[in-house]
Amino acid sequence: MALGSYSIGSSVRVPLQVTEGGIAETSDISPTITSIIKPDGIAEAGLPAAMSEIDSDYGTYYYDYTPATVGDYVVIITYTVDAQEYTTLEYFTVKAMSTAIPRAEAR
Repeated sequence: MALGSYSIGSSVRVPLQVTEGGIAETSDISPTITSIIKPDGIAEAGLPAAMSEIDSDYGTYYYDYTPATVGDYVVIITYTVDAQEYTTLEYFTVKAMSTAIPRAEAR
């Protein structure tokens, strides 16, 4: 799933919901941000990192990340259900902030 576009300096919230057959996985799955691949193809330092829980009844988690450069990012997430490891991908784009300020013009 694409997370969309963000301006440089913005915090990106990476969400995860784990379901099986449409039912939330409520066991301890320990979701982890395994890697964030930056636009230059280099992995972000300091990972892996645990995701924070939003609501255990709905199997939802998040990780906040502030990208440092413009471009496309890939996020690799892993979690374990019943001793089986699963991997999922997210991606987002960071764009330069616009310096143009909209202005009103008389007609």
